[in-house]
Formats: sequence, C-alpha cells, structure tokens
Amino acid sequence: MADGRIITVFAAKGGCGKTTVATNLATVLHDRGAHRVCLLDLDLEFGDAAGMLGLRPERSMVDALPAADQLTPETVASLMTTYLPGFDCLLAPTRPGDAQRIPASLVSRLLAVLPLVYDFVVVDTPSSFGANVLAALDLADHQILVTTPERPALKNLRVTLDMLDLLPYDRTARSIVVNRSDARSDLPTLLLDELVRSPIAGHLPTWDGVPASINRGEPLAAAQPDHEVSRAIRQLAATVLPSDGRCSRDPPPGQNQPST
Repeated sequence: MADGRIITVFAAKGGCGKTTVATNLATVLHDRGAHRVCLLDLDLEFGDAAGMLGLRPERSMVDALPAADQLTPETVASLMTTYLPGFDCLLAPTRPGDAQRIPASLVSRLLAVLPLVYDFVVVDTPSSFGANVLAALDLADHQILVTTPERPALKNLRVTLDMLDLLPYDRTARSIVVNRSDARSDLPTLLLDELVRSPIAGHLPTWDGVPASINRGEPLAAAQPDHEVSRAIRQLAATVLPSDGRCSRDPPPGQNQPST
C-alpha cells in the first residue's frame, strides 16, 4: 500500500505561476532532507520544471515506456533526475512528438509506484484537462488549484471547480491559491469571493524575486526562506500534510527513527 501523498497542482489558465508554486511547494515539503520528495512534470509538451531548477533533462518520463507494465520502486529510480539528496524529479520529454507517446495508463502506474518510494509526490500539470491530468487528479490525496486575481483566470477557475464538482472528488482535499494577490491587483476581496464561490486557502503576494530565482535555478523557498512568499508556501504546505502534522513515514512521537 502506498505510504506517500500525491499533491496535484493545476491551473486552468497559463501564466498563473503554477510551476513556480509546484517547485516551491516541493522544496518546502522536502524540508532540507526531512522528507523524500518527487516532483513529476506532467506538462509533457512544455514542461518547465527542469528550467526552474536548473536541471539538464537527460532522462524523462518517456524512458519508462519500455517497462511501463513492470514499473517497480527499483526501476523508477533509473528515471529520476536528482535536484538535491532526497529531492528527485521525473522530467517531461524534450523531443518533439514524445509527449503524445505517454498514455494515461503510464501516468496512473507511476503514481501508484512513486508513493512507495517518496513521502510526497508533487505533480505539475499542464493548463488543460486531458486523460493524463484526470489521472493525476483522480489519484491525488490533495488538489491545489492556482489562479491569479484577474477576471479571465478566475472565470476559468470557476469552470474548473464546476467540472471537479461533477466528479467524485473530496472537496475537503482541495486548496485554492490566489497567486500575485496584493493591492496592485485592484480586485476587491468581496468580488474575488463572489467570482470564486469557494473557500480560498492562501494568497501569495507578487513574487518580485521570482525571475532572479528562476534564472539561478533555485526556488525562492530555498534561496530566501524568510521571504513573505516562502512563508505563504509553508502555510500552503501545512494544508497538504496529514492531520497529525506528520508524514506517513515519520515515527509516532517519542519513537526513534529506525537505523539504516
């Protein structure tokens, strides 16, 4: 039985900062090695996770195709690109046409195996519904929906929520995050609530340091852990943790970790 938790990050409109949220969330959950984390870049056509983390994509999900039916915790290790010890990435394909070769059955199989290896699997998705995205939403322990405080993005979020409500998903395992949410957006809170019509889990202020952190290949949560955005991401991370605040692999309070 899987031990790790799957967090699927989705935005119905491009440009909302979804990948930035996903990479920083994975960084916070990794917690400097306290947890084993896998960031899965499911944006198969235009995945940005490698660029965000300054990684060279020598392996990708397409390398899982020859043994798709025999994936095990041991075989998935060969697919990974390591960002930090205990923080691995399963990157999107880079060759033209490879994205179309990835079936939803492979995504489902990967998401069945990865939680056996990692405490947290953060899935960064494309900004469109499809079989692969639905597989990631189906298997998620928690869904994070990212938007920005502009009417087109909020309209798309409202449509997304209506679609998700038609599916058998637990509404309590869903968090809405408004990125770049501050006075500069000039959108009154009451109007925002009226447009979304669902509880908002977090507001992330404008990320002034993001371009520089992306160019360095270092998430803001790692470079500036005391930044107000990093603190907001930590608050978001708390919403995806188990109710006791511990990862499933952590021992009960007062019990020591088994020796290795």
